[in-house]
Amino acid sequence: FWYGPGKLEVKEHPIPEVIKGSILVKIEACAICGSDLRIFNDGNPRIDPPRIIGHEISGIIAKVGDGVNDYKVGDLISIGADVPCGKCDHCNNGRSNCCDINYAIGYQFDGGFSQYMLLDPLMVKYGPIQVIKNNLSPDIVALAEPLACCINGYERSLIKPESTIVVFGGGPIGLMLCLLAPIYNKKRLILIEPSNDRLDFAKKYIDPIDIFINPNNIDPVKKIMSLTKNVGVDLIFTANPIVKTHEQAIQILAKRGVVNFFGGLPQSAKQINLLSNIIHYKEAYITGSHGSTPKQHEKALKLIIDKKINLEPLITHKFPLEKIKDAFALASSSKGLKVIVNPNV
Repeated sequence: FWYGPGKLEVKEHPIPEVIKGSILVKIEACAICGSDLRIFNDGNPRIDPPRIIGHEISGIIAKVGDGVNDYKVGDLISIGADVPCGKCDHCNNGRSNCCDINYAIGYQFDGGFSQYMLLDPLMVKYGPIQVIKNNLSPDIVALAEPLACCINGYERSLIKPESTIVVFGGGPIGLMLCLLAPIYNKKRLILIEPSNDRLDFAKKYIDPIDIFINPNNIDPVKKIMSLTKNVGVDLIFTANPIVKTHEQAIQILAKRGVVNFFGGLPQSAKQINLLSNIIHYKEAYITGSHGSTPKQHEKALKLIIDKKINLEPLITHKFPLEKIKDAFALASSSKGLKVIVNPNV
């Protein structure tokens, strides 16, 4: 349970009762997301404590409620985070991640850092739930949720074939964005990351990256403008919570380029400085992306099943539920990449 900023406690709690239209899931894996770390430290206006957080989830169906016909006990499922309301214009037009109510697992509904989780009838009716029929690891299945968010990032970013792409941040999301770059026919991919350990990891495991930049050693704006002969970059993702990278991203935009403010910032973050002439004269675009849709969750799983994306190297640590504080500490330290909690180990 999350009780407020910096307060995470493991407690016994009754297994939720199945109601009509709901599904009880025995959690196999729940990965720690950067947004979980922000919730832990700063809270979130959508969350009233105490709340079980965690939204990158896989599990086995333990019980189904009356009226549930598309799922059965024993199914391994991958669960997305965003829960469509099914009524607003966004949900009715395929943009459920922009739902006016903005329900999500681990926010208004209890999440996956628990041995059992109840999927609300709204989630069962409209949400991203995929039955896994292949022999996939539950740990990998849980990562379909963040991969779907990355797919949404590309789809929001007017991606063109043969683009030069820059990713600020070599954490799990940044590296997933890098792994997706060949799917969208990148021309050149540049990673900017201040941790030498993460740069070394990316050099070893993330083949699509062409150029690695440590901003502690070199000015990334000057370097990229030099590499592009002052043309700039077609697409930039800020996959981190650092305001400065948002300002730098705008400075390296090419004409008709796109910057996607992908990583959320802490509530205490300062406003960025923006010279609007850059956008005006370059006819450039600034966008953001948040969450994903059920369709994008399905796309993510297909990429995993078809072995077009290998997420296995990103999983660096695993913890049982009783050591979740250690898991959060490690995830916050940047010493690992994807940290998985296995509640029923």
